Amino acid sequence: MSKPAFVWNPAGADRDLAQVALDLKAGRFHEARALIAATRSDYELRAHRSLVLASVAAGLDVAEQWLADEPSNPDALLMYARTAVARALRAADSGDERAGDLAALAQRACLVCADADPADPTPWVGLLALARLGHAKVPGPEGVTSPGPWDLLGEARARDPLSREAHHRLLACFYPRYGGSADAMWEVARWVSLHSPADCALQVLPLTAYVEHYRDLRDDPVRGPFADRQWTDQHALFTSMHVFDGWFRAVERDPLVPVADFSVLAHALYMGDRHWEAAKVFRAMGPYASTHPWSLFGDPAEQLTRARQRCRVRTP
Repeated sequence: MSKPAFVWNPAGADRDLAQVALDLKAGRFHEARALIAATRSDYELRAHRSLVLASVAAGLDVAEQWLADEPSNPDALLMYARTAVARALRAADSGDERAGDLAALAQRACLVCADADPADPTPWVGLLALARLGHAKVPGPEGVTSPGPWDLLGEARARDPLSREAHHRLLACFYPRYGGSADAMWEVARWVSLHSPADCALQVLPLTAYVEHYRDLRDDPVRGPFADRQWTDQHALFTSMHVFDGWFRAVERDPLVPVADFSVLAHALYMGDRHWEAAKVFRAMGPYASTHPWSLFGDPAEQLTRARQRCRVRTP
């Protein structure tokens, strides 16, 4: 039997982004110029597309080539900054001794980019991404007891109040694996959810926190064997159905929704035995797939295939 033809691409159904990513892999940045320029009035799309392209460019020198061609172009500055951030995070996660120097370089690149285009929140999103590697902790907003990079979030929110990536990057600073705590992570995820519209992508953050909580517990000899039961408790079921009825219903036909968000919701519904709702999300995803969070449970293709089969959704 042939393997399912899942498309493991963070570009998802954004065909323009997928094609430009292929061009970047081939060392061509000219199409990226037009793609990024087209996002100047859509900061959510700008953040997502620049993030995906930076993940490709991090292993190449295309960002440097573009910047050398157009040193004052804010889009070139952005792609260089995003690429520098991607390199710094990869170095830190792999234990590379250059991580500190790369983080400092990325921070400078983000600040230069922010000066070049003061209205753009994306450089501040980049600084938030770096914050888990080290940033002064400041008090949070009213109702939040956990200090963190709230100053950087404030800069991003001043330019894009509902920035998806900015809030995800903030939450990452409180992950237990990055030196945070489960209590702080839950507090931040709930604060973001409570202060966001019901049909907003930020409602997915508590589901992301559930995934991180599982990651933190799975190797615990006492609690680990039962960690996956969290998705069937009353609060988790309420949260996943709230996201399904609010955010998902609003965006299920939008091809530009990050496939990772669909994936986290489908996983939460499936693990909570809400198979009918999970099937709806799987169908909205089509053939596009994200390894996260399925890879935490084994081979992501096998896990995703099994989940779709149990939800009576044909594999691609």
